Amino acid sequence: MSTEAKGDRHHKLVVTLLVIACVLAPIAGTAIWIKNQVTQTDRYVRTVKPLASDPHIQAAIADNVTRTLFAKVDVADRARDALPGRTKAFAPAVASAVHTFVQNTTQSFLASAEFQQLWVEINRRAHRQLVRVLTGKGGKVVETNNGQVVVNLAPVLARVEQRLHERGIDIFDRIPPAAIPSNFVILDSKQLKQGQRGVRLLKTLAIALPLIVLALLAAAIGISQRRRRTLLQASLGIAASMAVLGALLTVGRSIYLDQIAGPNLPRDAATAFYEVLVHYLRLGIRIVAGVALLVAAGAFLSGPSKTAVAIRGWFGSVGGRTGAASSPFGRWVARNKTPLRVGAILVPLAILLLWNSPSLTVLIVLVVIAIVLLLLIELLSRAPAEQYGTPTSVT
Repeated sequence: MSTEAKGDRHHKLVVTLLVIACVLAPIAGTAIWIKNQVTQTDRYVRTVKPLASDPHIQAAIADNVTRTLFAKVDVADRARDALPGRTKAFAPAVASAVHTFVQNTTQSFLASAEFQQLWVEINRRAHRQLVRVLTGKGGKVVETNNGQVVVNLAPVLARVEQRLHERGIDIFDRIPPAAIPSNFVILDSKQLKQGQRGVRLLKTLAIALPLIVLALLAAAIGISQRRRRTLLQASLGIAASMAVLGALLTVGRSIYLDQIAGPNLPRDAATAFYEVLVHYLRLGIRIVAGVALLVAAGAFLSGPSKTAVAIRGWFGSVGGRTGAASSPFGRWVARNKTPLRVGAILVPLAILLLWNSPSLTVLIVLVVIAIVLLLLIELLSRAPAEQYGTPTSVT
């Protein structure tokens, strides 16, 4: 086999490894996100906590609680029994007024700090059942049945009944909250069982997939004859795959709303739930994409392309004109250019990974810092041409 043929096969192998790694990267990221939501209570609570203060979710819960109370008690019939003579005709109006009062009282409770705390407590208990939910089994707080995932709102209902009693509405007092099926449906889909099987598979692969992706990238870079270029391609490929995953989340949002939104979960509430649910997955996508772009910037600026050489040359000429490159510090930078370049990438990367909840702004700032550091290294490490003397002619 000719050298050219071997080189072509070698190149195809590198490309194949990169493509497989880029395809698996979004799946690995999704698997890690699901695993974190399932196994780490604090992360799960942190994800769902904002739902308690979302007005669309509050309205949906208020409708659910009010509808549940009135389904159990015929308020119009009770009013008819209590009203004398001809005033019985006003029973429907009384029932409507009570309905409005119950709705307003419920919304007032849902807007309180007491409900915020209760929501956290409910979800902390619910998280213990979450693993069982994702494996198709139910529990006391979170239940699955007929393709539904529901949160038991009995504790909320009990607090609402207490507030109504304090305000003189006692027609619901004889009804134990636990006896009323007050479930807030957050997922209602025929595809839930298939999704549960997929989740179990992703949980199994949550550790293996990231390692496989890293191994494929390392293998592609390791066997490549042009490692810097392969590193640049791998970084851009990972960033592109994260962009595709972000686009799929946007498409998935429309599919989710079409299938889930309904009487039990209005479209606005379903939208709020979806956005909160995938918030940290989107944040992870941005982080991975940012890291990939950071590495790509380092690989590009340190490479042999005309643009990269021109940028480094310009900074080098600035360093020469300012005299910084000929200083003792400049010479030290020149001797340690390679490790300094690595550090310029790894330090911002470490900050990004250690940051508790990095925002998009933090990501952009760290990328800019890394690029500036790389350019400063070039500025300081380029000695002026005069240092090497003037070439003499040989006759």
